[in-house]
Amino acid sequence: MTDSPAGVIIDYTEKLPGRGAYICPENECIDRFLRPGGGALSRALKRSVETPDREAFYEELSAKIRRKVSALLGMARKAGLAEYGFDAALGAVRKTPGGVMVVSDDLAENSRRRLLEKINGDVLIYNFSDKEALGAVIGAPEPVGIIYVKPSELSHSLAREMALLLKVSRG
Repeated sequence: MTDSPAGVIIDYTEKLPGRGAYICPENECIDRFLRPGGGALSRALKRSVETPDREAFYEELSAKIRRKVSALLGMARKAGLAEYGFDAALGAVRKTPGGVMVVSDDLAENSRRRLLEKINGDVLIYNFSDKEALGAVIGAPEPVGIIYVKPSELSHSLAREMALLLKVSRG
């Protein structure tokens, strides 16, 4: 979080000017900072600040994490580390297990079940967005239900961001 003339904002990239305050990405920590009266937040920023609305805060944080996930998926595609589509993704898992599988929220249940049967727990699997958005993120000409990111620094970053998104989405 950063204190700015516009008020307290989430500085997810940690690049904005102004006094900042780190909040651990656990719901308990975030909730402590968002308590009415802004005690912990005001102390961290060394001035009296209005506490952001809890729901709005979690929505904004989730949106920023989603943008980061989308950027990581796009970078993985450009770096040749992402395969998409059922057969291509499954083939990539077999050749290089240990990566991250991103599955659209609207993937058919039958396809989801077949995928889980075939990969045997060799990858981390996360649900994210819908087919249209996944296709757009990686520049595919059609909707995409499955993306596999091969083991790499990008897949580790993707897994970290997806785990964080799961935490704050439950907030």
